[in-house]
Amino acid sequence: MILQSRAIWASKGNLIADGAVRIRGERIAEVGARVDMAPEAGEPVADLGNSIIFPAFVNAHCHLDYSGLAGGLSPGTSFADWLAQIVSIKKSLTHDDHEVAWLAGADMLMSTGCGTVANIESVPGMYARMASQTPLLVCPFIELIAYHSEDEIAAIDLAQNELMANEPLALKVGVSPHAPYTMTPEGLKALAIFADENLLPLSIHLAESDDEWDMFVDGAGPLYDTMSSLGRVMGDCGKGTPVQHLAKAAGFSKKTLVVHANRLINADIEMLQRVGADVVHCPRSHAWFGHANFDCDRLAKAGVNICIGTDSLASTGGETALIGLNMFAEMQELSRNHPELPCEDLLQMATENGATALGLGDEIGVLKEGLIANMAVIPYNDSVLSVPEAIVHHRRPVSMLMIQGKRVFSGIDSIVD
Repeated sequence: MILQSRAIWASKGNLIADGAVRIRGERIAEVGARVDMAPEAGEPVADLGNSIIFPAFVNAHCHLDYSGLAGGLSPGTSFADWLAQIVSIKKSLTHDDHEVAWLAGADMLMSTGCGTVANIESVPGMYARMASQTPLLVCPFIELIAYHSEDEIAAIDLAQNELMANEPLALKVGVSPHAPYTMTPEGLKALAIFADENLLPLSIHLAESDDEWDMFVDGAGPLYDTMSSLGRVMGDCGKGTPVQHLAKAAGFSKKTLVVHANRLINADIEMLQRVGADVVHCPRSHAWFGHANFDCDRLAKAGVNICIGTDSLASTGGETALIGLNMFAEMQELSRNHPELPCEDLLQMATENGATALGLGDEIGVLKEGLIANMAVIPYNDSVLSVPEAIVHHRRPVSMLMIQGKRVFSGIDSIVD
């Protein structure tokens, strides 16, 4: 099958006017100019007219099962206060609540052009139950918490069980020690070793809040008090930044996705660069909590791979909550705070960089021969030169989303129907 369109944004620096994509089965067979791609005998051709074809987004961090919490929480007086709110709300949720929210979140992502998501699975066994119910390529990262020494073995056992159940079903499986403050140093090290032994990416919330900073740098603050009251041994606090703490614990794996990284010093950025960590920025969550400006420029200059995630609807409010899980909205928020960033760089963060962070750069994230045919389409009739801007600032559902060579979503006014 050949899809033809006014423009194709295949990857950064690869914009094709009057282009075409040939698809065979689940993969891309060819990308190029329409005039250079003659249909083979009996091959279907779909002319999408005034439209742009681009790689489906790769969402590098999400909590699908929190999709029912939109607008239900406040940033609170501290990060520890917000954590207390979400812990309280989660106690009232049933398995059905989590599953309904998980699927609703998957639908939100597909309607806005996302083909792959790294999802933090807080409910063991959920991904295995839900995988067959959505065409979205979900990469499950089982969330692990072990802030008591006696919990460390159970965390490894859970990671092993989830790996065995999920690996046959997923494009990529990972592990997610929740955060340094909800893990013992020994647990962080054990999970990094587990990830490396099984060739898995590891995702961790790190340097997310001022409360976390105060806990590890000063040995004080609301989060310090909360975790101490829960029986966490606090002897590892007051000795350095959260990034330095993770490094001292040997908690970085060979493929670590550092989620948030909202508060960093130069030594932290040097450490992230040295260990080859990827940073996942969640712009709307960042703005909702009122964090200081994200260190995009310093991280980029250090050569750190920056990608984009939606986080969850538990950290959005008002109009943002109504928008739902939406990678367009994340790029737009990042652009508002960093207007110097070219739209092509924003698109790369939302596509290719996310694939690289997950170790899937040879499978998804760009439109290229041999890669999985994950692509989205939006209407467009302006100059081809402004294609990247048109994609970044698009504010409606996509006209079409294709995952593994199959159409999985069409907008109400889709030009492909």
